[in-house]
Amino acid sequence: MKCKSLASLMLVLPMGAAISASAGSWSTQATLANNAYSGTIALDSAGNMTSVWYQNAAPNGTAINEIWASSAAFGQPWSAPVDLSGNIGVASGNPTVRASASGNATAIYTSPTIGAAYIDKPAGGSWGTPRATNGVNQFFVSNDIGVEGLAWGTGGARPTSSTVVAIVRPAGGTWSAPATLAAAPHLSFDGAIVAPDGSMAVAWESFDSVCGSRTCKTSNWVLHVSTRAAGAQNWVDSGALLGPDATQHFGQLAADGVGDLGVLSIQSGNIVSKVRHGSTWSSTVVVVSDSTFQYYTGTGRDNRIFASDSAGHATIVGWGNIQLSTLAAIDGNLTTNTWGSPATISGADPQPGYFDFAMSSSGAAIAFYPLLGQNGTTTWRAITRPGAGKPWNAPATAGTSFEGAGTPDGVAVDSAGQAAVVFHGYSSDYTTNILYTNTYKP
Repeated sequence: MKCKSLASLMLVLPMGAAISASAGSWSTQATLANNAYSGTIALDSAGNMTSVWYQNAAPNGTAINEIWASSAAFGQPWSAPVDLSGNIGVASGNPTVRASASGNATAIYTSPTIGAAYIDKPAGGSWGTPRATNGVNQFFVSNDIGVEGLAWGTGGARPTSSTVVAIVRPAGGTWSAPATLAAAPHLSFDGAIVAPDGSMAVAWESFDSVCGSRTCKTSNWVLHVSTRAAGAQNWVDSGALLGPDATQHFGQLAADGVGDLGVLSIQSGNIVSKVRHGSTWSSTVVVVSDSTFQYYTGTGRDNRIFASDSAGHATIVGWGNIQLSTLAAIDGNLTTNTWGSPATISGADPQPGYFDFAMSSSGAAIAFYPLLGQNGTTTWRAITRPGAGKPWNAPATAGTSFEGAGTPDGVAVDSAGQAAVVFHGYSSDYTTNILYTNTYKP
């Protein structure tokens, strides 16, 4: 997350709300697993759900240290969990699952014997055999037809040798060999995406760094986007899109179904957008000042702030003021690279926490976040939207937990607007971490 001193910024007026009365309903939260961590969830176009998580221990405390998975039809009870990995130790429990629209699922995790591993589950079938991805399981992206990609960076500010690397997997195929997109003294990986047509894009930056014994001073940040067309073997570097600038741009990507590729970034106190049409990148457009809309840079293993539907209607979600006391959305269009104004979507919810944002190819979307209460309680809140350009529903409670501070574990939404979430909390004696799930029906 990008933080700023309150004293360094001027206060801003509240933004206009873009919220309709609450529509649809959440079901009753269910327990997915006890002594479990790092839950993740996927939905196919029929609403079939797949969840994968790290199972730490049995109810009696005996160590398990495995990746477990379960599945369910939308809104129905979860199946008995199955072990995907065998014992992988305590340092490897950070899985991710993705699903195609047709229901084929892939989970990735790290194995002490295989290394970066993946395992497939065909629609309506059983999990297969773990295999190596040929890469590092860091930033896992996919599209509705099941094309998948992984991208990562090595090095950084203190090392003197850095790379940005990516691998691609055709739907149901095998992972490519790792491709080095850039090699330089100092590089930073920002984000990646697989577009609806199966092409893959990776945002990355070069920079200069001078390090002392404790800290490094960085400068001359230059943003690039490397792309690989569907079915191609070679990656194409955009060249410098932004910079050199004094600070990192944190580029995040979105793509539509008609060939537009957008990159959202921070530059000179503003959030800015560039869009590629064909092979040509547009001029830089200022979306909003970074002092009035807080850009969430803590995307970690996926993109949580920026997405597009198949027609190019894009949405950005972030904090709506410098106090981080609202969530806001900005709607735009990748075809024209034009953007509206921020609109509050979190209503009267005070201090929404770190959020997860997901959007389907239809523009149906969800933002999911915790509200910390008294006596250790956490209320998990969700804001849904039925489609691009439609009002957001009023925030609704998707569940509660005890001491569940932090980020949501997982969130997914399908083209019909059905959504599923995974969140967590402790038992009242603080001995057991519990994963919960819930579903939303529009």
